[in-house]
Amino acid sequence: MHKNFWKELAEKWPISALAPMDGYSDSPYRQIVKKIAPETVVFSEFYSADGLVHSKDLQRKALTHDTKEYPLIIQIFWKDPAMFREAAKIIEGYGITGIDINMGCPAKKVVKSGHGSSLMINRDTAFQIVEEMSKAVKIPISVKTRLWWADHALLTEFCTGLQNAGANLITVHGRTYQQAFKGSADFTGIYDLKQHLSVPVIGNGDVMSYEDGMKKIIHPGGGEYKNLDGFMIGRASFGNPWCFLAGDYEPTLAEILETMMDHGALLWKWKDRKGMMEARKHLVQYLHGFPWVKEYRTQLVHVESVEDIRKVVDTIKGDHKEILKQKLSAYNPESSMAVWGCGVD
Repeated sequence: MHKNFWKELAEKWPISALAPMDGYSDSPYRQIVKKIAPETVVFSEFYSADGLVHSKDLQRKALTHDTKEYPLIIQIFWKDPAMFREAAKIIEGYGITGIDINMGCPAKKVVKSGHGSSLMINRDTAFQIVEEMSKAVKIPISVKTRLWWADHALLTEFCTGLQNAGANLITVHGRTYQQAFKGSADFTGIYDLKQHLSVPVIGNGDVMSYEDGMKKIIHPGGGEYKNLDGFMIGRASFGNPWCFLAGDYEPTLAEILETMMDHGALLWKWKDRKGMMEARKHLVQYLHGFPWVKEYRTQLVHVESVEDIRKVVDTIKGDHKEILKQKLSAYNPESSMAVWGCGVD
């Protein structure tokens, strides 16, 4: 992959991406998203650059992937430019499409350690990280950050520095560090940033679906203002990977149950029993909004194997065979796919 990957992709169509989310954006979930919406660019969970450099086990767990996931972006965090450089070389060796640097995580323990959002105010270090990585590998380097510390007054200055250091894409979450995940995402500062950068800019935060994302990337001023180059969807995709499809696509119950089985099987294949522990949180989210979900929730949060998942799915099919081909809104008008995710990403 080459440095112009993001620019060339943005020239073809708006970029639609699965946001990097700890505990969710693993290979099984990325594969599910790509199966449903192949044009989606998938980002991984975030991994420590230091951990990747010093742990072969973490390298194997974090970087082993299926080619169906391409284009695949691995996100990493840390604070030492040299460690970022070495981690970048390792990631490139796994055939990954690109690397994303986390400069936006607001978790206190992350920030206190000098990682994540703290790099917004440790700008010289942030720029050096990007420069070191960009020089070390041939694949594109991107950065995911926030509006700024308390407002977006210095966002353009910061991101211009990242661009000059070699960043090929900037993603901005529409909340400040101080907001964390409270309040609503504000794209105003992101629109302004786009007018000053030559690299693609992606907006993130409270994007509920593909159609919602397409609306939010359009600059409200119109005219000669430049629109954003794409959007990321995060938690709104939980239990609803169909949110990456155009047209507000709504799956039938049969499609949902089939995807639940596929997801569970992938988690078992990639993580064995640990995958089943993780499957529990995914399975109940697929059925969020169904009026009878309480009947099966207890079973779903106690599954130990793929066979356990199959038993619950078969029970649902038998109990509700008359509505398998129906969409959620057909028999529960007050529910919709839009309420499945909490919208914070």
